[in-house]
Amino acid sequence: MDMPRYIDTPRLHLRDLRPGDAQDVFVSYASDQQVLRYLGWWPHLSIDDSRRHIGHEIHRWLKKSAWVWALTRPRPNPKADRVFGQVELLPMSYPSEQAHHLRLGYLMASSHWGQGLMSEAVEAVLAAAFKTPGVWRVDALCDVANANSVALLERVGMVREGCMRRAVLHPNVADTPRDAWVYGLSRDAWIRLQQAAPANSADLACAERNR
Repeated sequence: MDMPRYIDTPRLHLRDLRPGDAQDVFVSYASDQQVLRYLGWWPHLSIDDSRRHIGHEIHRWLKKSAWVWALTRPRPNPKADRVFGQVELLPMSYPSEQAHHLRLGYLMASSHWGQGLMSEAVEAVLAAAFKTPGVWRVDALCDVANANSVALLERVGMVREGCMRRAVLHPNVADTPRDAWVYGLSRDAWIRLQQAAPANSADLACAERNR
């Protein structure tokens, strides 16, 4: 299974993480406890921590044990190539070449919250996943207290399937495992969403004209 190394959206350029990104990663999100509140890792204390993190992500891509994209702005934006977040897909079976089920993860610098950028990135990554032969399901685990993530997952069309008790460890919140919502999306449901999108866009345009 191969995922595209580059994904472009109207406002974003998603690409692989690189050693030279350590400063951006550290400053924009990896040292921010607010950003990492509902993630399973502690804030980085130095740029060296971010370098090790990037090295780990590069290694995972090479092994195809995960695909991690850095969020950047497309050129000619003056801040093009400055990393301010990441999105990942994790195969839920081994070998990854035969994985039909992937798990989604994401985070973004708080300076970029509230602009719809993460929804845009996640929708693009979901499209890349479901355009990959053999992928039939993408899901995500979301801390039950993370209302912002719940809203994002529902906005991109994922459906709450249930609650997993004591399923996730978020050390910036508590020392013990926490409950998590399971959100999922199948290839069939994604195709239906794509087929409905033009009609929804037309309805929105009509509504705007009639305002």
